[in-house]
Amino acid sequence: MLASILESDIEAVAKAADKVDYFVIGSGTAGVTSAVELASAGFNVVIIEAGPFITANHVGTSPFRSQPEIVPKIHALVKYDTSWISEENFNSREATPLIKNNTAWSLVGGRTVFWGGCAPRFIPSDFADWPFSYEEFAPYYDEAERIIHVSGSAPNRPHFIKSDWQYAAMEKLRNSGFNAIHAPVSVDTESVANGHISHGFDSSVARLLRSGKLVPFGEKQGVSLLANTVVVKIEADGEKISKLHLLETQTKKRYELTPKNVILACGGIQSTRLALVSGLDKESDLVGKYVSDHLFVQGLMKLREPIGVPLYILLAATEQLPYQVQIQGAFDADWYSPYHSTVWLDHHQEGTNILFYCFGIGSVQKNNRVELLESGECPRGGKSEYCVVIDHSDEDRELIKTMMAGMPEVGKALGAEVVRMKENPPGSALHEIGGLRMGKDPSNSVTDPNGRFWRYQNLYCADSSTWRNQGAANPYLTITACSLRLARKIIADKHARLARTAKI
Repeated sequence: MLASILESDIEAVAKAADKVDYFVIGSGTAGVTSAVELASAGFNVVIIEAGPFITANHVGTSPFRSQPEIVPKIHALVKYDTSWISEENFNSREATPLIKNNTAWSLVGGRTVFWGGCAPRFIPSDFADWPFSYEEFAPYYDEAERIIHVSGSAPNRPHFIKSDWQYAAMEKLRNSGFNAIHAPVSVDTESVANGHISHGFDSSVARLLRSGKLVPFGEKQGVSLLANTVVVKIEADGEKISKLHLLETQTKKRYELTPKNVILACGGIQSTRLALVSGLDKESDLVGKYVSDHLFVQGLMKLREPIGVPLYILLAATEQLPYQVQIQGAFDADWYSPYHSTVWLDHHQEGTNILFYCFGIGSVQKNNRVELLESGECPRGGKSEYCVVIDHSDEDRELIKTMMAGMPEVGKALGAEVVRMKENPPGSALHEIGGLRMGKDPSNSVTDPNGRFWRYQNLYCADSSTWRNQGAANPYLTITACSLRLARKIIADKHARLARTAKI
């Protein structure tokens, strides 16, 4: 089996954990980006992933792309249900069982195997409450766009969809006051020439395999992979993380490792959940708080006649308009699950239905939080021992109304009529942030601006759980850039320490 070749032996890692410079928990874009960067600088890295190795590519790049009966079965192998509920429902949960209303995935590559590919940047005003500016962050965006091959972001990476109809539609939308652009997607559009072969959709697992850094543990320096391995608990001793408690899910065998450094990269909710399960909230009541997700409105508009070509336009957010709209089509079906994220690849020649997804910036309130439901160790992936408690603010509800009211205007500009619209519940956008927020002051943040925990010298977070707020844009590119920034800061700190030692 391919997995037996690519994965490392947990027994070998347990016996020689002192040889590992960084344990990275999670194999999504945050984990793989930081791991590969650190390995490229000479560190030994082990990625620990709770789920199995299922595929070496994004499903949109695989032969299963257009198989509506097969892709859901791939999802079913690795998905688990989660609960996002209101404060009222949380308080009444003993009388009313919690509803599992959202889906998450646990596998090598995480959501990067299934994500929709849209990869725009946040705009400068989105960084207003962050401990660094857009200008300071922009070089990491440049690098991340190169790493994940964002279309349209460089002369050698043209836009993915560029039909005459799309250009004309963008012009109509702009004339109606909308900031219409080609959707920047993380699909390699570089010409196949001079030894370059297009890579298709970005996924962290494919990127890890292509990096040349994936190695069997102990054979040489690089990144090693432990799959089907849950980090049950992180144990702290004073100002350092002293133990990692692991569960190998196939054998049910448990291990304790002594790490030099640990990087959380499980995603906005799971990194926060692990911190809570590990009791890291004892030092700060901010752990687990200020959680948010995009406000998410989904709808359908109908054209008067078929356009015969694919369409993927982004109405990008502005400082005055705090939401983004993805316009995709055309299709003959009249509705799709938002989990069918690559449906836009499969337009229909005679289709007249256009999908739109609106993502609005949700407010960040302290009491929106990850809440543990029971004590003790988590089963595989943390399926049932937590929920997310979240309520929309008055501002959120007004923005949802604004998004829904704006869609008929979008339809009018395109010569289409909105025929169906739905507000999706919190958590369904799968763009969650917060729980381990960063900042310049330990009194109002959990990590420093680079993602290192204030309280622990050897614990870092590379994913969106450190974010103080979100932009309207899909978060994938920004997560990738943040994890790259963290790795570069770690490497720079090492070089600075070596320079100081050399002077002494």
